[in-house]
Amino acid sequence: MVNWRWSGCGMRLAAAAGLLLVAAGLFLLYFRQSLAASFNSDGASQVLQAQDMLHGNLLLHGWWTGDVSFYPTELPEYMLVELVGGLRPVVVHICGALTYTLALLLAALLARGRARGAAGLVRALLAVGIMLAPAAAGGTPVLLENPDHFGTSVPVLLILLVLDRDGERWYVPVVACGLLAWAQVADELAVIAVTVPVGVVAVVRLEVLTIRHRPLRELWYDTALGAAAVVSIGLAAGTEKALRALGCFDLLPLPRHLFVARSQLPGHVRALGETLLLLFGASGQGGGGPVFLAFHLIGLALAGLALLAAIVWYLTRADRVTQVVVAAELATMAAAIFTVELASVAQAHEVAMLLPFGAVLAGRVLPGLLPDGARAARRALLPAGGAWLATGLAALCYAAAGAPVAAENLPLAVWLSAHGYTEGLGAYWQASSTTVDSGGKTLVAPVTAQGTSVYAWEADAAWYDPAARRANFVVATQNPGGPLGGIAVSAGQEFFGRPAHTYRVDGYVIMVYRYNLLTRLAG
Repeated sequence: MVNWRWSGCGMRLAAAAGLLLVAAGLFLLYFRQSLAASFNSDGASQVLQAQDMLHGNLLLHGWWTGDVSFYPTELPEYMLVELVGGLRPVVVHICGALTYTLALLLAALLARGRARGAAGLVRALLAVGIMLAPAAAGGTPVLLENPDHFGTSVPVLLILLVLDRDGERWYVPVVACGLLAWAQVADELAVIAVTVPVGVVAVVRLEVLTIRHRPLRELWYDTALGAAAVVSIGLAAGTEKALRALGCFDLLPLPRHLFVARSQLPGHVRALGETLLLLFGASGQGGGGPVFLAFHLIGLALAGLALLAAIVWYLTRADRVTQVVVAAELATMAAAIFTVELASVAQAHEVAMLLPFGAVLAGRVLPGLLPDGARAARRALLPAGGAWLATGLAALCYAAAGAPVAAENLPLAVWLSAHGYTEGLGAYWQASSTTVDSGGKTLVAPVTAQGTSVYAWEADAAWYDPAARRANFVVATQNPGGPLGGIAVSAGQEFFGRPAHTYRVDGYVIMVYRYNLLTRLAG
């Protein structure tokens, strides 16, 4: 009996060690794939915020963030990585790979549900196969790069995992309320992606129980869970007010006009279709030929079939977590169609959580489509599934084998540091990315495209204090109409005057002045 217990413990330890090795291998592959795309100032801003927190500014006092802060989720991840490796461009790639690996593992656990043994493994592998290989071209910047909503899938999946594993126990609504508020403080998209779905499903299940005249003692859990969803919204709002009162960062509000006109709906539907193809790697941008494209198309088809089946079974066979995922997927797609958040495929990051949602549904729903007696069909599908997974692994290795791309503004950063220029100004896309590329040796503070005032977006007010800092150069560009924009040379000279020296570096024009440029800035 003792030997049996030790044997069971040893098997669990071996399984845990094997899972850890697989996770480490996937992380390395995703890290390599991430290096094939250059990060930008969005990711660099998170690096600089995490660095400021490591230096004691835990509340990010004086910072203007965007309309999403990622403060309690991805910024701590950045802090840990920078604590070990310092302020370097590679931080964005490491964190992107870590986030994706965590999301994949959580999706696999959630797809498995409470199934064990071979049945649980099949369900988990279905989810893994769908998420295994982000497309090399389109998928890398959306899923493996800068923090931009996909990372919110980690707390969302964690919340669903708590609901799935712990059952109807008294503490689950309490824990769920705290986790929901945590996710909302990090990213308001969590309201659509998980808070509203949890509340709606609780109400629907209450109505079904009431119609079936179930006793009152069976209604407490859904009542508590629905209340937890509502309370979490107020708790998140209160937390944000408390952070502001303590002098925390200044979060910019969402656009006032969120909903689109009726004439814009067809364009948004088309953009959603193109985005789904990109997220699932089926847009044809990833390279690798028709075999890899077929692999991704199968994954998208499986996710679509699972959603349709879950909708059909919604009130009869679907469990609570499956119902929440269906509601979350439908709510996210509705937000993409009816709001300004997804005007084109360039905004695919806004709905990137549709990928793990589709993977989770595939694992939880599709095995149930086969009747219990169809053993021959199940055996026939095993080699096909193995071939599909092997193709996905090959696609991932292909993407990871791509040549690393140098940081976009690295030549500029190297030149500035080498020539002793430590503080200056530039447009947003040339600012924080250059600062991080230099390892923090040169600070380029973002200003408006006209160069006349502070650009209060992902920036620190302390950068613009003329009493403490002295900016003496402007990074202008010879092509301000390009994809990354920039300050035109003529605009810079018109506002700051004729420079004392002018240098041309990697397509940029460095205009050097003999006075502190911060004394001229508005805002």
